[in-house]
Amino acid sequence: MRFKAGGSSFGLLSVLFLLSACGGGSNASGSAGQSSTSSGGSTASGSGGQGGGTVSSGMSPTIGGCAVFPSNHIFNTPIDSFPVHASSATFMTTIGKHNIHLDLGTSVDQSADDYYGIPYNVVHGTTIPWLNAAYSTTDTADLDWDPTSEADCAVGTAHTFTSPCLASAAPMPLFPIPAAPLVEGGIVTDPSQPYGDHHMLLLDADSCGLWELYHSYPDAKGGWDIFGSAFFDLKSNKLRPADWTSADAAGFPILPLLLRADEASSGTITHALRFTIESSDIRAQYTWPARHITGSDMSMNLPPMGQAFRIKSSYAIPANFNMQSRAILQALKTYGLYIADGGSALYIQGEPSANWQDDTFSQVQSVSSDEFEAVDLSSISQRAGFDPNSATVP
Repeated sequence: MRFKAGGSSFGLLSVLFLLSACGGGSNASGSAGQSSTSSGGSTASGSGGQGGGTVSSGMSPTIGGCAVFPSNHIFNTPIDSFPVHASSATFMTTIGKHNIHLDLGTSVDQSADDYYGIPYNVVHGTTIPWLNAAYSTTDTADLDWDPTSEADCAVGTAHTFTSPCLASAAPMPLFPIPAAPLVEGGIVTDPSQPYGDHHMLLLDADSCGLWELYHSYPDAKGGWDIFGSAFFDLKSNKLRPADWTSADAAGFPILPLLLRADEASSGTITHALRFTIESSDIRAQYTWPARHITGSDMSMNLPPMGQAFRIKSSYAIPANFNMQSRAILQALKTYGLYIADGGSALYIQGEPSANWQDDTFSQVQSVSSDEFEAVDLSSISQRAGFDPNSATVP
């Protein structure tokens, strides 16, 4: 659930890193996942996060033939050797006692009530028409800001990248939306556009560019109505501009952090995951690699937006768990998970897929928040070559 935050948090990235170091807080057919594979990876040396965070780079997962960010992107980097955050216990107390909840489902019918998860579309932008989407909603009670100042789009027959997507620069914003896209929550034609994230994720396999749209509803007059959009070049580690949102509250990309059934079934997930906690439990600051905040509570007892967590090294993954469950839990130990948005506590998002095994839900969801800890990534900012505007781990 994304809300636009007032004010600015520019410059807080380095401050939050220092605080944490000092102990002060912080197919054109729209087929989802049919061409997603994982290329394997390497894990960090050490265990339990007692060292200075020396890591070996992971290897980039692939979707639609595209590497999902370079291998030295923080989301593709093992974080199991970084120290425990000095405020880990406080943050976990704030989050509360919960078990993991897998925010995904086995139904792939968009009209079904149990269509759970965030689907994605692999498209070919050079061969499909690009459709217009207007930054418009009838739900002005919940969505009362202008999203265009922090939005990306394409314009014209050449599909020229335009950012920000202001009306003066982009009178007709275009996106590579397939004829029958997959949308989170299904395609809702109710003209009242009831509040909901309704993300539409579009990976252009021809350019390896990722377009992510927020609050997506078909417009009765043609095209789509959206209330936010963000573009990520999957060949680059460049972050969103400071203080900019995306289709996610933290300014993160969504697709690279999703659980995908084929990856889990392979036994190896080589990237971090995304999760939510209650919006009221997120501090109104962000920490690298996040770019955007929600709320107004500055209590240091609250984790900042973008805070990294992981399953403790002391947790032993049961040998009788199925391959999917073991892969998910190992990813949570090795690559961790990042606060990406406000929502229900310890909900980890993934795609809807008929390939999720029933046991995966009961097994993964048996793991308690007691097994989690916050991670201190501040040492990365002290390395030569660190750029706060990049997700690169030097």
